[in-house]
Amino acid sequence: MAADRLVPTLAVAALLVLAGCAGGPAGGSGDTTESPTTPTGTPSAPTPTPGQPTDIGESNGTDTAPSGAVDDAVTVENGTLPADATLTFNRVETLTGADVDPWPVEIRNLSEWRASVQRVGAVPLNRALGFENVSTDWSEPTGVTVYGTVYVHPGDGTPARTERVLAHEYAHVVQYRTTMFPWQGRLSQPRLTTDRINARRSLVEGGAVFVADAYSQRYLDVRSNSAYARALYRNGSATTRSALSPYVFGNQYVDSRIDDPANLSVAYESYPRTTEQVIHNETPGEEPPANLSVTATAESERWDSLGNNTLGEMTTRAALDTELGRERAAAAAAGWGTDRLAVYRHAANDSRYGWAWVMRWDNASETDDLEAALSTFADAREGASSAAFRVATVDDETVALVFGDPAFVEEVEVAGRDGNVSVAA
Repeated sequence: MAADRLVPTLAVAALLVLAGCAGGPAGGSGDTTESPTTPTGTPSAPTPTPGQPTDIGESNGTDTAPSGAVDDAVTVENGTLPADATLTFNRVETLTGADVDPWPVEIRNLSEWRASVQRVGAVPLNRALGFENVSTDWSEPTGVTVYGTVYVHPGDGTPARTERVLAHEYAHVVQYRTTMFPWQGRLSQPRLTTDRINARRSLVEGGAVFVADAYSQRYLDVRSNSAYARALYRNGSATTRSALSPYVFGNQYVDSRIDDPANLSVAYESYPRTTEQVIHNETPGEEPPANLSVTATAESERWDSLGNNTLGEMTTRAALDTELGRERAAAAAAGWGTDRLAVYRHAANDSRYGWAWVMRWDNASETDDLEAALSTFADAREGASSAAFRVATVDDETVALVFGDPAFVEEVEVAGRDGNVSVAA
């Protein structure tokens, strides 16, 4: 598929770089991973989850490397850190049972990385679905790991919070340097849809959150990484929840599989291929995607077909959340079997788009719930945007949300049965 055809079909992936990598865990050597950050407008220190330690920002007083740790000196460039980078790395090595060389740490303001991410609402697909622009509270420590370098922005954070970020990022170093991911380095990769990318991101970030939690419990008197992410998730907007979903659900999945960071690689055995499997703690054999084939054609000269994409349960939940609220969106998305998003662009005006989002659910009763939720969502979005929306019933288990340019929504036809669907514009 040509590069210019990939941009609109992968637009929703941009939602997730707010607090994580832009599709990096797909397996390339340029992978990037990040620690969760605090979006502006949400509390930087939300009320602690019951049972979690209060974030008072103090170390527990352990200042020496743990027994058996190899003294791998970490180079810190472009500034200083309020936490000991070498000590933290050696502790992460001990927790994970790894023996790897560290990557250097560079002090860098991550706003340079995230300028485009803060404008997610400018992407036509995101805007049509109701995702809004976001901004980030740069007073909080944040981190990014790019293959070969760890970037840290300490902000105004305490030493303990910065150390927690370092632990998260060093977990990524261990993941990559030990070739922990089954898809790492494969010459032949499956088609990386938004759903596949988000499933992999969830495993990558979920593993790092798990390690950072164990680190905080052992060495810091600070709220755990998972509790921090969950609080931001609960209190944030739908766009914020979309960004944090890989951290929250990825950590839940990893935590359901292992009880010790030294066994982290076990979490990637028989790993989930879909975000549905991640969210519901299932293996590929327990909940394989439903059968669905969507053929998208452009039968007039007005519209060009740009291909299709699978968005997955995680993105479906996030999109519905923009209008229905978190609980109803989660309930409606829970019956996800599979989906295809067919993307069209006007032949004479490249700012006009249309989408046919075909969804096949697990059974007819769950499809009825989805159809009702989609109808409410469509009415709300049509009233709040310039896009048109309509819901098309395909069969007992399949429904389509057609939206975008009003002319496209009026003209496009969606038909099929038993998982074989045609979209014609």
